[in-house]
Amino acid sequence: YRLFHIKSFAGQNDFEAMYETVKRRYSRLQRESKEMPDLILIDGGRGQLESGMRALRELGLRIPILGLAKREEEIYLPGISGTMKLDKRHPGLRLLIHARDEVHRFVITFHRKTRAKEMFAEEEL
Repeated sequence: YRLFHIKSFAGQNDFEAMYETVKRRYSRLQRESKEMPDLILIDGGRGQLESGMRALRELGLRIPILGLAKREEEIYLPGISGTMKLDKRHPGLRLLIHARDEVHRFVITFHRKTRAKEMFAEEEL
């Protein structure tokens, strides 16, 4: 697991956060000549997928990437205007959902710890 504190902007911008995270992660793997993944799963829809793809293009990387939007469990693929919908019981979709939900659990825990540290630091002032 990797955690990233967003550095390039303040506030809430899912698209720019996705861009920064993908760019930082895979530029580091490039610099260190580490193995690239077989697939990148983006948590989100078309906008988040486009942000991740933009980062990969800028790095000159060609890694398969897809987005998974939560509400309808729609799969977004590069170069395809619509979405792919699999049966909710499809083993491939179940795997993607499980991975996405695990990431959500991990990130929510990280955010809670970060906010608790910030509130504690403010109380000491």
